[in-house]
Amino acid sequence: MIRLWNKLSLIQRYTILSAVITVALAFVFSEAMLRWIERLAIEDEAKVGAEQVLRAIAPQFRPNDFGRTLSPQQRAFLDTVFRAKGGLNRAVRVRLWRADGRLLYSNASEPEAVQATGVNLSAQNGFAVFAERQGRVDQAAAGLVRFFVPLTIEGEGKPIAVFEIFYDLAHRLDDIRWRVLTTVPLGFFFLYVAIFALVDRGSQQLEKQKADLKAASIGTFLSLASAIDAKDTYTGDHSSKVADLAVHVARALKLPAEMFDDVRMSGRLHDLGKIGLPDAILMKTGPLNPDELVVMRNHAERGFEILLKAPLSDRVKLAVRHSHERWDGNGYPEGLSGENIPLMSRIVAVVDAFEAMTSDRPYRKGMPIQVALERLERDTGSHFDPRITKIFIQLVRKDVTLAALGTRAVASS
Repeated sequence: MIRLWNKLSLIQRYTILSAVITVALAFVFSEAMLRWIERLAIEDEAKVGAEQVLRAIAPQFRPNDFGRTLSPQQRAFLDTVFRAKGGLNRAVRVRLWRADGRLLYSNASEPEAVQATGVNLSAQNGFAVFAERQGRVDQAAAGLVRFFVPLTIEGEGKPIAVFEIFYDLAHRLDDIRWRVLTTVPLGFFFLYVAIFALVDRGSQQLEKQKADLKAASIGTFLSLASAIDAKDTYTGDHSSKVADLAVHVARALKLPAEMFDDVRMSGRLHDLGKIGLPDAILMKTGPLNPDELVVMRNHAERGFEILLKAPLSDRVKLAVRHSHERWDGNGYPEGLSGENIPLMSRIVAVVDAFEAMTSDRPYRKGMPIQVALERLERDTGSHFDPRITKIFIQLVRKDVTLAALGTRAVASS
């Protein structure tokens, strides 16, 4: 999972993370908003209901009426108020409790156990105890909301009676839930899309700038490599030839396609360190003396140092550094051997040697292709990777025009 995550681009990681965060925020915010709006709706309904109850009963009742049993006329009046078309909007059940906790009235049949609570509403905190008790012993059915309307005498804080009203708010609460759970996530979705569009646009611009900078930087190094080739009129495009041949070998080795660019770049830059060599050494027509040889061999390390901060993969940088190692460990700069030599370095070593042998030099003519291939066969297992050498020789012998891509020499008969 971590390996897959590391393969994702920055914008892909942002897309996944921001989507997860947006969904989580939309869920949390929707739930919080829903609870808040539901509470406001219930409080609003309770307030309206209380006003309706008080307004309806005020002309017909006096404070003393709530201390005794209601008369038939009073019951009939309440029935008219609460039973007609469900009464007070969405009121489903209405109970009227005396201050001593006994049931005075209900618009529905009530069992004996419900008709007395044993709580004195006139006592200290009596109303709070009564409300808590009712919610515990007589839970409201799904979709019903219970609220209490205390009746008090002006100037006194203790209730003389309490209306307990069950309201059917299922439809309204369902409508609120649907609106909130639709509107809030939709709002977050459009917000996410807007932010993502801005980030994506900025990311594309940033990626383009990075690509332009990378291309400019790589172009500089390629120009340096071309400048090295240009110093020698005999080998004017040596690094380009090596790069082309190296890619053919990479394909024959069935390397991943994404490595081809690195292989080509390794071939183009393998002699980059020669940019700092004196012309007297680089253009010398005869063998190098020991001191000159030491200077020449420093070019591999020097090329690696030049590329250290380049926008290239480590494979390319290491290929440049070790392109002059030998299979038997007698190469430079570190004397690596066998499979310890980077693969691309081994590829470059073979095709570089072939291109050098078959190209004209100031001090000699280029070898015929067949002779160069025989030299490679002779040095396989000592200088060159046997497998890569074998594949390269097969490629050239199968298609001599391939060698023509890498050298100006002609095949001998």
